[in-house]
Amino acid sequence: MALIEVKNLCVEFPTRHATLKALRGVNFSIEKGERLGIVGESGAGKSLSAFAMLNLLSKPGRIAEGEILFEGQDLSKLNDDEMRSIRGNRISMIFQDPMMTLNPVLTIGTQMVETLQAHRKISKAAARLIAIDRLNEVRIPSAEERLESYPHELSGGMRQRVVIAIALLTEPVLIIADEPTTALDVTIQAEIMSLMLDLCKTHNVGLILITHDLAVVSQVTQKVIVMYAGRVVEQGATRAVIENPRHPYTRGLMAALPQQNTPGKRLFQIPGSMPTLDAMPDGCAFNPRCEHVGDDCRNKMPKLDSFEGHLVRCHKAEELQIKGEKS
Repeated sequence: MALIEVKNLCVEFPTRHATLKALRGVNFSIEKGERLGIVGESGAGKSLSAFAMLNLLSKPGRIAEGEILFEGQDLSKLNDDEMRSIRGNRISMIFQDPMMTLNPVLTIGTQMVETLQAHRKISKAAARLIAIDRLNEVRIPSAEERLESYPHELSGGMRQRVVIAIALLTEPVLIIADEPTTALDVTIQAEIMSLMLDLCKTHNVGLILITHDLAVVSQVTQKVIVMYAGRVVEQGATRAVIENPRHPYTRGLMAALPQQNTPGKRLFQIPGSMPTLDAMPDGCAFNPRCEHVGDDCRNKMPKLDSFEGHLVRCHKAEELQIKGEKS
């Protein structure tokens, strides 16, 4: 049985004039200890998928269809009290900005102890010892002294390490990391991602990494999902997708990586922008931006079909040049 399995997840936002479909038929699963990357531009539906899994959708957003099976239990059917026993306990989440996660008027120690006591029957002294152990694990120097620090007294990298330590406090089986390095310097980003990878392996924790950076995904995850306009457009083993991208959008994301471009030349940019929910084009949502667009692309939504060992939602998947083929 998979650790978590998402089946045909559909999320919608009713408005006065129409019901906007934000996620359409999202499917994926991960096993215990497995690492999955979810990639796409802003508005693709990456973070929304995570919020739906944890029942954190902002009103009037709702799950219109589908199942979210966590250890065999459908999270979409649980009430608030039942979700609290899972959210922050069995499943932890790491957000983009640690200053939005940490309470600025409480010390690090107070926040860590309160987190443990919210989910465990444990004394303050015992919780404090666990907190110190977790801070040591994320390589924060002078861990005991740092318990008395306030968030603003720490650097951005240190704050994100604290957030990771808090996520590990309750020994979760799954961590969802929503662009955990976006607010950090490039050198610190690499350190944080290396730390998260080591911790997931050490604790055999599943990881869902939400990011726009395919380079990070290639180094950290075993499986990847590429999302566009609320749909999965390509998914499979990370190596297979990175080495042989079949969807034009995935290819565009790959081409936009700085390491794929010649130094001194302008970086590649996918033309156009993501469509809004109330102005979704007919057929494939990517068709206004795609250089391979055809009549089918404008009129009919492609199915998610298997190509070269991974799934692709594209009418032109077979026609596109793959690695090792001649033009």
